[in-house]
Amino acid sequence: MNKDETPAEGSRVREQQKAATRARIMSAAVGCLIDLGVARTTTLEVQRRAEISRGALLHHFPTHTDLMCAAIDTIVARNEQAVTTRLKRKSPSADPVERVIHVLVDSLKEPTFLAEIELWVVSRTDSELRTALVASERKALRDRKRVLDEIFSPLKAAPAYDVVVNLSLEFVRGLAISGILRSNPESTAVLVQQWIWAVKQLLHLDPSVHATRKK
Repeated sequence: MNKDETPAEGSRVREQQKAATRARIMSAAVGCLIDLGVARTTTLEVQRRAEISRGALLHHFPTHTDLMCAAIDTIVARNEQAVTTRLKRKSPSADPVERVIHVLVDSLKEPTFLAEIELWVVSRTDSELRTALVASERKALRDRKRVLDEIFSPLKAAPAYDVVVNLSLEFVRGLAISGILRSNPESTAVLVQQWIWAVKQLLHLDPSVHATRKK
């Protein structure tokens, strides 16, 4: 502590330094996941990118699992924020369905979105990672619902609103995975337009009626 600082000021400075170091580590970890993938996101690589000592890294994140858990939380939060940002940037459209679907699809362009998807796939054979992902997704559930409700608000009155929101979210996740191998943007554009058409059909249906008929 500087001799001119009070104990409270010294404590505040230390907390600020601690937060700054943690932010550097998180930035490095997320950057690794985006650039190198899950397998090559090691504690040594994160330490190198963050330009900190081994001790500093271990002070904040004693294990690789701790580091990945924190990175997952950061990625999930960034992805939710990215959707909100794209909604604000998207010009109002005469067709609300076109607008909401394109907002979701455009979010696939965020590198952190594919990083999150990759983490999901890898967690199939990594129980610790899967546990961390499930916990993170649960924590983010309320914010995710709020963001989706904001995006789909023009369609809120439709009887099939929940069906449309849930299926649209699954559609864009699937589109993200298939887009890793698909290099033809025209093919993707066709799929998006087909889903927009499908959504317009769904909006006129009453799910409860169809569920009753199925029984």
